[in-house]
Amino acid sequence: MNPNLNEVTRLELFNDLFTDVGYKNFIPRYRSLLLRPDTNLNKKTGSHGDSALIESAAAEVAQLLPQAFGIFRLITAKPNGQGEAFDYITTQKALHEYMIKTLYHINRNFRALLEAQVHDDNYDSIESYLRVLKRKYRITDGQMLVALQKWHEPDEVIFYNLVEREAKLKVFDTETAGVCFQIYDEKGDEVLQVLDEMRTDNGLAISKRYFFFRICQVFQHLYLSTQLCELDKTGVATLENIEMEEVGTEFMDAFNQTAKESL
Repeated sequence: MNPNLNEVTRLELFNDLFTDVGYKNFIPRYRSLLLRPDTNLNKKTGSHGDSALIESAAAEVAQLLPQAFGIFRLITAKPNGQGEAFDYITTQKALHEYMIKTLYHINRNFRALLEAQVHDDNYDSIESYLRVLKRKYRITDGQMLVALQKWHEPDEVIFYNLVEREAKLKVFDTETAGVCFQIYDEKGDEVLQVLDEMRTDNGLAISKRYFFFRICQVFQHLYLSTQLCELDKTGVATLENIEMEEVGTEFMDAFNQTAKESL
C-alpha cells in the first residue's frame, strides 16, 4: 500500500478533519488538481472534460457542505416545549427530507467531479479507472468502496422515490433514542437499511447517528478522491496545507457531540 493511503479508523479521520468551529476544506485542492494538466507524458496533456462543469460542481459542494451541518443542528435540537407535537414532527419531517436532498446533491456533484478525474480515454468507466488505481497504489477494498461512492445509486433511487411520492418518510420522537425515521415503499415495507448501531430494535434509523455517519461518508470520499487525484497527477499525495473552513461552533456543536456518542 502507498504509505500516503494508509486506511484510518473513523475516529482517526474525524479527529483529523473536524474541529470545534469547522472542517478541513478539500474542495479548492481537488478542484485545482482536476483542472491541472497531467505531468505524465504518456497521458494526454491538458485537463479533462468541461472546466465549467468542474467549477460548477465544486462550487455547489462548497455551498452545500455547511448547509448540511446547519440542517444537522436543527434535526438534533431539543424541542422547546411549545406548540403541538404534530408541529414538531411535521418540522422534523421537512428537515429530514431537506437533509436527504442536500446529501444527494453533494454526492451527485462528487460523481461529476469523479467522472472529470477519469482523464484518459482508455478508461470506459469510473470503475475501470479506479480498478487501475487500486492495483497501482494498492488501496484496500474498503477504500475502493469509498472512492466508488458505493451508496450513490441506492441514494439516488430513494431520492427520486421520495420526490415522485413513491416512497414516504415518517419521523418518530422516541423516549430512548430521540428523533428517528424510516422510509417506506408503497407496500409499507422498510426501504432504508442501516447499521445496527444506527437503528432501534424496531427498525427505525436514529436520526443523529445516521446523518452523522452520512456526513462522515461525504468527507471520507472527498478526502480519498483528493489523495488519489493528487497521486495520479503529481505522483505524491501529501494533502499538506489544507485550510480549515470555519462555520462556527453553533454549526459544529451538535455534530461533535454526536461524534462523542457514536465513535
